[in-house]
Amino acid sequence: MAARGRKPSGFVSLLLLLAGVLLFWLTVPNLGNAARAATADGPRGTFTAARLVCVGHSGHTTCEWSGTFRSDDGAVETGGVKLYGSGRGTFEAGQTAPAVDVGNAGRVYDPSGSRAWIVTVLLVVLAYVLLVTAARRHLMPPPAPSGGWSPATAPPRR
Repeated sequence: MAARGRKPSGFVSLLLLLAGVLLFWLTVPNLGNAARAATADGPRGTFTAARLVCVGHSGHTTCEWSGTFRSDDGAVETGGVKLYGSGRGTFEAGQTAPAVDVGNAGRVYDPSGSRAWIVTVLLVVLAYVLLVTAARRHLMPPPAPSGGWSPATAPPRR
């Protein structure tokens, strides 16, 4: 909060507002997919591993298996999907595993669910806190100065 008697910085408030809006814009559309991934809600089927895809960044390499997903009823068949949570030693090309398509483009999940929702929910909460902080800085009345003049402490008139 701003120091007593000082007007809140417009620049800091703008940064808080922009960060909050950006986080909401990035996370809220993913809440549905995160909830479906957590509960494994979607067509069940089989993931067939085709190739290992690795991405290196900041001295760390992350790998996932890419392949095809075919639902048990045959209604959904998608190629070029990655199995969330599959690592370097999970499969060999051609191996299969049960999977669930929750509607997240390019990704299928293990039928036991996923904990990926935790990060999404934490980011939504952070966005909310940033927006509330920005709003309180400019929409709430400033605190009354302590020790200063007020009608209650004024001497009576004669």
